[in-house]
Order: sequence, then structure tokens, then C-alpha cells
Amino acid sequence: MEYMLLIMSRRGEAPRESVDMAEMGKYAAALGAKLRGGAPLLAEEQGVRVRVRNGQTETTDGPFAESKEVIGGYFMLDAPSAAEALELAKRCPAARSGFVQLHAASVDHRSDPASEGKRYLFLFLMDRAYEEDPEEAKFHAMDRWILSLEAQKRHVQCARLSDDGKRIELRGGAAQVLDGPFAESKEVVGGYSILLARSRDEAVALARGCPHATWGIVEVREVMDVPGPR
Repeated sequence: MEYMLLIMSRRGEAPRESVDMAEMGKYAAALGAKLRGGAPLLAEEQGVRVRVRNGQTETTDGPFAESKEVIGGYFMLDAPSAAEALELAKRCPAARSGFVQLHAASVDHRSDPASEGKRYLFLFLMDRAYEEDPEEAKFHAMDRWILSLEAQKRHVQCARLSDDGKRIELRGGAAQVLDGPFAESKEVVGGYSILLARSRDEAVALARGCPHATWGIVEVREVMDVPGPR
């Protein structure tokens, strides 16, 4: 089973401890075969949010003041059980400085992306008033969008994320685990896609065509180019 581990912080809150890239790199190396991908993201200030309402596209450059939380990166983990995934999450150094959020991920690997282009993480954000999809019309619209990106060799992977995630913080060497949903969060990350684009402008253009932008928000963040699986 695959899990997405989001590296997060609270807006305006200073890190409890300093954690550098070298320590995060050691954590990634220690995961070994359990690491399926991941990378830090470029600063939120370089991101953009896209939404489409009544046929009109609205774009907002970061930072996103309306959000109480900032996503700084991610890991994709492969673990045989939720209990083992949680233990892996507890070891993440970022849980000492901010917090990490763990979600089961139904990952779609059916892709053969082009070799050129930068990687962008598209986060599919929803508010708590999100309408369900009993007839799966939204699911099928998203599937058609992904298929079109596969044909363009832009699609790397995508996944739905579970609603019942866990939030982990390390304080004084002890792990504090909070079960979702997280009432303090105005937004829910319902899923993601990783896409290839030649530039930020091209990534935003792809987001404008994403069906999710018509009922939620698509946050576009460039993935930093680091060694290892992404």
C-alpha cells in the first residue's frame, strides 16, 4: 500500500527545531525500498492557485494567506500496513520542526512521461462543504483529463488521498498523533497529480483545464530537482 507523507508547517509559526536538507536526505536514504518518491517544493511564493467559476478563471499567486498551513514537500512511502506507515512517518525529521500528515494514496502509475520538462505537483484542494460525487461524474471528468495528459506525455502519476489521515508532531522526543479530519484546516487535500511542464506558465495553463478547478482549487507547486526517485 502506498502513502503520501506531506511535510507541513503552520503559517506564521516559527519552527520548533531547525531541520536541514541533509537530515531529510538521511531520512530518505534510510527508507530504502520503502521510498517510492518525494521531493521538497519550491517556496509557496512561487506557487499559484487556479479556480474556474462560471467559466471565468481566477489565479492567485502565492503565498496563500487564506490557508493556515503551508506544504513544503512530500514523500511517497510503500508500507504493508497503516501501522508501519505511521511508524515511518514518526521518524521524519520534519515532524520536529512543524508537522507531517499521512494519507493512504491510491496511486495511478499508468504513464510514460516525456524526459524533458520540470515536474509540478498539482494539489487538489477542497473545502469542507465539498459536494460528494455519487454518480462519479467528477471522477470520470478527472480521468478524461489525465488520459489527455498521458497522450501528451505530461502525466507522471496521480492519486486520491484518504480522508482519514493522521497528523504527526514530535515534541520533546514524543510523537503526538492526531486522527483526521482536522478541524483547524479550512482546506482538505483530496488528491494530487505530478505533471511535466516546460514552465510555470505552461503548468498554470494545464491547471486551467483541470476539471477539479471548477469545483475546488488546484494549487500548482514546482518540485525541486533533487537526486533519487521523485
